Amino acid sequence: MVRRWSLRLIKTIGALLALSLLAFAVALAWPRAAAPRPDHAPLLLIEGARIVDVESSTAGEPTRLLVRDGRIAAIGSAITAPAGARRIDGRGKWLIPGLWDMHSHSFQISPQLHLPLQVANGITAVRDMMGCPEASDPLLACHDDKLRWSRAAVAGTMASPRFIGDASFYYEDPNLTAAAVAARAATDKARGVTLLKSYNRLSLPAWRALIAASARHGLPVVGHVPKAVPLDEAVTGGQRSFEHGRIFIEGCAAEAPAWRAGRLDGLPSPARLRRLLAKRDEPACAAIMMQMAARKLAFVPTLVTREEDARAHDSALTEDPRLRFADPLSRWAYRDDAGATATSYAAAADRALLTQALRRAQADALAAHRAGVSVLVGSDTIIAGLRYHDELAQLAAAGLTPAEVLRAATIDAARFVGHDRELGSIAVGKRADLVLLDADPLTDVAASRRIAAVLLNGHVYDRSRLAALHDYVARQANHPANWARMIWGFATSPASSSL
Repeated sequence: MVRRWSLRLIKTIGALLALSLLAFAVALAWPRAAAPRPDHAPLLLIEGARIVDVESSTAGEPTRLLVRDGRIAAIGSAITAPAGARRIDGRGKWLIPGLWDMHSHSFQISPQLHLPLQVANGITAVRDMMGCPEASDPLLACHDDKLRWSRAAVAGTMASPRFIGDASFYYEDPNLTAAAVAARAATDKARGVTLLKSYNRLSLPAWRALIAASARHGLPVVGHVPKAVPLDEAVTGGQRSFEHGRIFIEGCAAEAPAWRAGRLDGLPSPARLRRLLAKRDEPACAAIMMQMAARKLAFVPTLVTREEDARAHDSALTEDPRLRFADPLSRWAYRDDAGATATSYAAAADRALLTQALRRAQADALAAHRAGVSVLVGSDTIIAGLRYHDELAQLAAAGLTPAEVLRAATIDAARFVGHDRELGSIAVGKRADLVLLDADPLTDVAASRRIAAVLLNGHVYDRSRLAALHDYVARQANHPANWARMIWGFATSPASSSL
């Protein structure tokens, strides 16, 4: 009797396992639903909007703007609507250039999640900050993927921003030799990436080899400052952009040499942060910022990442209703990171350190801006697009004016990557990447959230299409097929162990 019961149990478990595997296989093979596409309008007239000049930080009188075949063809109140032109009522609205996210990450499921959500939030250009360790990957978006998506966005056949920068997989292995760096950089160049990404654990000789490879291949080095590299050497040695608000907290600390040498490694995280925050070399830090400005380098502080640390204990962060736009695996990782930080900084005095670090990063962003450094806007978050506007608010909280924040989000980013002749501001002849707002962004940066329409290369996402994109992403985030793809990607990607 026991043997029969055991046999039935084994058969039942086997059947359930087989059904589960079958369901998983079906989910993986399930066709991907495309996001709502923009309307194509070869001729488009925006009437009555105030055009924001991000160079002069002014908004003009209500006027007309004509778009022809994706470019701004004319601006002026005397423009007559050509026959067949689509007309958009811009009365009582402000027209700004499309927004640029200079620290974004894309995955194989991004066409269903991150990319349409970025467009729905006015982001028309992204600099993607992590590529693939190999030519293709089941989890991460690789160069060919991003190139294809960018072309489709420009053609109006896909809801996606343009990709204006595409970084390599990060260089972090502390055992990388100079020869290995040189060989890998040559492979990255051959694959088509446009940026080489430096990361935390790279050795000083390997970082110098990466800089040499950068010069040899014409690929700028961007990303983190490795712990082994003094900040002043990273600035004068050839790195082009610097990510995250902690770079000055670590690099300008009086104990930076001890930290780089590993003498603080044995301390608990709060004690180590307390030492780094306690005292800093202000004259050296000011000199570093002046060097960054003189060399036309960029700082992308991603203040929202410091905010996530400072609010790790706050359920309003971990239960943010906007997490419905993220897939379940990313939601879990987001909350797990917050939980780990909350555990490490459990004491009230330790939690205060995280708030102090956020305030220090804000102050550094303002100081860098005032020194003439290009402080650019990057989100580095799973809640694509929506948290970008939180980053704009963080920069305003740091002390930048709404006009300065808007400039950082548009023309300064375009100029940094050399695309300012085509993009980044509103002028005749430039590409029609535009955002129509219901409120004045020069008065309040929060106006960036009040989007009436988005144009990407002249293709139109009106208010109803923007709402449809939000609805689409919310559905896709909870679709079993996308869960399966993310799980399969993490299980099989060669990059998983490094993420």
